[in-house]
Amino acid sequence: MSDQGTITFVPSVHFSRTHRQRARETIRTVEPDVVAVELDERRFENLQQDRRPNPIELARDLPPPVAVGYTVLRAIQQTVVRLSGLDPTKTDMETAIETAAELDTEVALIDEPMSQTVTALMNRIGPETLPRLLFRTQSLGPEEYARQMEVVATPFSEIDHGDDVQPVIDNMRLLLPEVAGVLIDQRDRAMAERLHRLRCGGYDVVAIIGAGHHNGIRRALEDLEAESADLDVRVPLKQPSREVTQIPID
Repeated sequence: MSDQGTITFVPSVHFSRTHRQRARETIRTVEPDVVAVELDERRFENLQQDRRPNPIELARDLPPPVAVGYTVLRAIQQTVVRLSGLDPTKTDMETAIETAAELDTEVALIDEPMSQTVTALMNRIGPETLPRLLFRTQSLGPEEYARQMEVVATPFSEIDHGDDVQPVIDNMRLLLPEVAGVLIDQRDRAMAERLHRLRCGGYDVVAIIGAGHHNGIRRALEDLEAESADLDVRVPLKQPSREVTQIPID
């Protein structure tokens, strides 16, 4: 720890083998006081126990609409991951937790609770969302389409900064601002506030975050620093127990 902590970002494609390696190597090289991950306490405990929540558990623990929304989002995510040729059972977050355990380093959970995010998302979207999406899609010009194709053609291994995926984020804000506001902007601010709290506490942090959140979190951190914000934000710190050998990526 130091008088003024530091933050080393590892922008990641969550299910990419390259980014799992990058997360592990960065944590081992920097040897931070804390490893920050894009998780909340519920998701962290599930990873610690090497288990995935099933629909029955979700229906018992969450309001029915939230449980359904979470299940649908997870199914869409896993389908997209498989279509991209990646393994949806192995993530950068698991690798980060296991590497932190190897170094006997605490893990900071900086994301919003998933139930809170899904609830906010369901409050923002409705029957009118699809017609709006279709209308906005028709308004896209050739330049926007060209930018999207350029990002799609970028190999995952070459993504190492928020700028590499910024056209996708910008397009989501244009086509689905209701979704982007919840899934990106609100979470960017929340994660930045927790990282700011850690940095002000003198912690040297390695933060493993999705590449799509990188630019937003950095901007929010700059704003917080300019405001000299003294936030009363709780940052859950956990001592991980998983062994690094559970995800062989070398």
